[in-house]
Parts: sequence; structure tokens; C-alpha cells
Amino acid sequence: MESDTKGFVNRIYSNLGHFSKSEKKIVDLIINDPQFVINATISQLANRADVSEASVSRFCRRIDLDGFHHLKVLLAQSSLINVESQGTMSLSSQDKTLERLMNDKEDEIRATLEGFDETIIKHIIRVIKDARLIQIMAEGNTFPVALDACFKFNQIGRLAFTASSWEVAMGQTLNLTDLDAVIVISNSGESRRLIQLINVAKEKNVKVVALTNNSSSPIAVLSDYNIVTASRGTIFMSEYFFSRVTAVTAIEAIFMLLIADNPLLKNKIQKHELLISSQKI
Repeated sequence: MESDTKGFVNRIYSNLGHFSKSEKKIVDLIINDPQFVINATISQLANRADVSEASVSRFCRRIDLDGFHHLKVLLAQSSLINVESQGTMSLSSQDKTLERLMNDKEDEIRATLEGFDETIIKHIIRVIKDARLIQIMAEGNTFPVALDACFKFNQIGRLAFTASSWEVAMGQTLNLTDLDAVIVISNSGESRRLIQLINVAKEKNVKVVALTNNSSSPIAVLSDYNIVTASRGTIFMSEYFFSRVTAVTAIEAIFMLLIADNPLLKNKIQKHELLISSQKI
């Protein structure tokens, strides 16, 4: 169970789409006016959020905290939650919106990279290096990240492939063996189709690496290794939490670590770049 400040912030953002109506009211205050929450009593917070004190206590337990005081302590220590109110953010306040966007993306990237577990990353690097084939699974908004991963891994000699069609992807998975690996990219970690693909891969003893926003999501739990990609995208409303930036960051980091582990891979990149450069003006 995560108990540090970063884990606390990540749990709030990764569960934005799953909180109840009462919990969302509490989260709105935490994100939009953290200073008030830090200084408030549980009764004052409950009154302002228009929820019961019991709801506040349940919310604290929901995000793995000991109680309301624990929430206040971690919030006071956190530098990741911007103290500026988001209620005034709109397209008309362009400068502030862009500044907030910049801060959010910086926080996402920092939280993702700082959250890398050295032991897990070493295992993931080994899985990718040893794999005969690497299937990259994604759908919807994260599919462009799968394409980017395929481009990068193929550049350094790791045969990677993906498919935009779930039916085609399933056919690919059915041809995998225990010599292969699967990388699953899913912000929510709850895609029914991706879960089906993972189950088929697991039946074939294929190693599964996941990139999700939530370490307790079904996809994260099913996978052999999971990288938590942080999300801080709450510019216009608390329900908006999708971000592709951290998934791209995680893939980029793995790519760079593979190169650092074997500098000779740079030669493969140079050869590929030379071959495709003839198509450039």
C-alpha cells in the first residue's frame, strides 16, 4: 500500500472517474482549494462539500488513509496539487489555462518517472530484451502510443507489432508463445477487450507488461509487471483526467534505458534513420 505523498496524490487522480457523487465533491475541494482542506475541521469540510462527516471518513479510507488528519498532513506536504483555484479556468483565460496545462504535464512526467521501481524496470528491460516478438496492445486514445512504441522498439532490433482492430489483435495473440512478450497500454486499466487479450496471452505463458494510471486496476493486477503512469489533467473539470503524455514518457524511458544498457543499439537507429531519410525533402 502506498503511504507517501506521491502515492496519495496518484490515488486521487487515478480514481477520478470512479468516485461516488459525494466523494467527487470532496475531491473537488482537495484539488481546487487545498489550503481550505488543510486548515478545516472535518465538520467544516463536510459542510462546505455538502456531504456528511461519515462520507469524509469513508473517502479517506477509500484512498488508503488512516483518517482525516492523515489526509491533511499529506496534503500539506504535497507540492503536486496546485493551490491555485481551477474554478476560474476557461478558454477565455488563455494564459492561465496554458500555464496550468504546463504545470500539469510537468507534474505528470515527474510523478511517472519518480514512480519507476528500479527492480521492476530491470525485469521489464530483461523481458523486452529476451522476447522473440513483442505485441503492443492498446485501443482508443492510447493507440497512437502503441504505434510509437512499435516504431521505437523496431528501430533497436526488437520486432514489435500492433493492430488497430481488436479481432486482428486477438489473431496475433493466438500466435504468441512463451518466448514472446506483450505490452498493454491503458489509462484506466479496465478495457474489457484488452483484458481478454491478456487472458489469452497468459494462457500461453506470455509475459505481460502494463502501463496504467491505476495500480489496482484489472489490467495492472493481471499483468506480470505494471508501470503506473500518473495523471494530472484536471484543467476544466475534475472528471477530465485523460492524458497520453505519461504513457509516451514511460515508453520513451524504457527505450532510452534499453539503449543505455547496450550503446551499440545506436548503430541500428542510425541505419534506420539513414534508410528513411531519402523520403525527406
